[in-house]
Amino acid sequence: MSQAISTAQDVENLSKEVTCMKMLLACMLKSMGQVDAGKAILRMERQLATLEDGEDKAQFSATLQQIKTAYLA
Repeated sequence: MSQAISTAQDVENLSKEVTCMKMLLACMLKSMGQVDAGKAILRMERQLATLEDGEDKAQFSATLQQIKTAYLA
């Protein structure tokens, strides 16, 4: 692993990192043109549809919804 991109070892800091990553993704989508951002979101939704029902799919869905909400804000 690269030292430049490290991950926190404790749960609280890891949680903060994940929140930051969600916001960064939403900012990236905002900086893209509306059409390109829409295409990216559609791809994420298609990926979600390919997942089997379960905890991972539920988490992916919740995360995607948070990113979409931040993007539309």
